[in-house]
Amino acid sequence: MKTLIITAHPSTHGLTHGIANVLKESREEKNGEVEILDLYKSSFQQNFLTFENVRDIKTTPYVEALQAKITSADEIIFVHPLWWMSMPAIMKNFIDQNFTPRFAYQYKEGRRVGLLSPRTARVYITCDGPKWVYAIMGFPFFLSWICGTLAFCGLSVQDAVLVRNRSFKDDGERGVYLKKLKKNSFKKSLFTRLISYFVIKSGL
Repeated sequence: MKTLIITAHPSTHGLTHGIANVLKESREEKNGEVEILDLYKSSFQQNFLTFENVRDIKTTPYVEALQAKITSADEIIFVHPLWWMSMPAIMKNFIDQNFTPRFAYQYKEGRRVGLLSPRTARVYITCDGPKWVYAIMGFPFFLSWICGTLAFCGLSVQDAVLVRNRSFKDDGERGVYLKKLKKNSFKKSLFTRLISYFVIKSGL
């Protein structure tokens, strides 16, 4: 199995990259092929999407190279912090630039068809605030991310996890969590799988 892990956090020492690394290890231990795409590395950064006419947007060789990474993956994992109840701008720009019409989705006879099927996806979101705040205010983002982007493009979302960094008293507790995550990194959420299945099949 080939896994593409996409991270979006400027610090390589934080929880975001810690999660990405243990997910990489768990899959490599099962003889999987894994690549971590760190969007904050200069070699992977893209300018923000600009155009006057959407029909005039031309695919660049660099976009084609990133789309090839997506196409070759069986599983795509997104790991990023929750900033302003959303993803970092650099992650949103990655979606804008690379999840393009006729690559990630298209419309046939008025129905949307996700083109990234049968690939699967997972989402790990790190945060620092109180859990109840994210449960109320962050839930719309969770739904839009899972349904409006990933499942919209045909990706079957296996799990979506919110990890609160402040719940760990020290590095030791965080290490215990990462070990547990590594052990359970293939678990599946019935809720996320059901809602992504509905979006994929509905063609809305």
